[in-house]
Amino acid sequence: MEIIFLGTGGGRWTTLMQRLRTGGIRLHGESRIHLDPGPGAIVNIAHAGISALRTDAVVVSHSHPDHYNDAEILVEAMTRGMRTTRGTFTGSKSAVEGVEDIGPVLSRYHASRVKELQVLEPGKRVSINGLAVEAAQTRHSDPTNVGLNFLYEEGVVGYISDTEYFPGIEEAYAEARVLIINVIRPSNRRIPWHLCTEDVIKILHEVKPELAVMNHFGMAMIGIADREARRVERETGVATVAAKDFMRIAVGDEIEVR
Repeated sequence: MEIIFLGTGGGRWTTLMQRLRTGGIRLHGESRIHLDPGPGAIVNIAHAGISALRTDAVVVSHSHPDHYNDAEILVEAMTRGMRTTRGTFTGSKSAVEGVEDIGPVLSRYHASRVKELQVLEPGKRVSINGLAVEAAQTRHSDPTNVGLNFLYEEGVVGYISDTEYFPGIEEAYAEARVLIINVIRPSNRRIPWHLCTEDVIKILHEVKPELAVMNHFGMAMIGIADREARRVERETGVATVAAKDFMRIAVGDEIEVR
């Protein structure tokens, strides 16, 4: 399977300034999944040479614009211009159903053309065209936000979405072969509801994936993400890279970063 980063920026100001792209992540196995399609996802797919029409599922971890903004246009692509009912939309309760003043992220019109709508809750497992996906607990300002594990034959791809550190966060990702971690700030410069580099180091002292990928950078990470990744690798012994816009990772017998 292949992981394609269509945007490595995150947080309000990186999104508004577009210092990094914010298009989310593609997971290409037997099905083609678009994870957290933030602003510019549809444009970045074209830049990457991928047909948006070849989308089988859209997954949204929570209802903040840098994670869901292009979800409706991806649904339009997935449903062949809203002409057929197909595909899966999977997400947090806020994304699928709405919770108080948060979400949902799809209009009733767009939801009506999706073949399967699935709500993700911590500890719950769903199937996307036969691919098992497990949701994990987070602590974020959207209280229904989830982390994710995608259980591919080639190994588990874990995704720690926006969250602050809490004891036990590591347990859900113990089997991850590749672990993608959203890191908004460097060093110990943490802000509420998000991880910083020091938190990543704590996580990787407990979880030992073959590859850790730092992603979803706030403004303070721009220009220093590679240095922060090298520090994480040095202190944990876990191979760690800072994601780049349009970076690809092939996961097979070996893991190759392109």
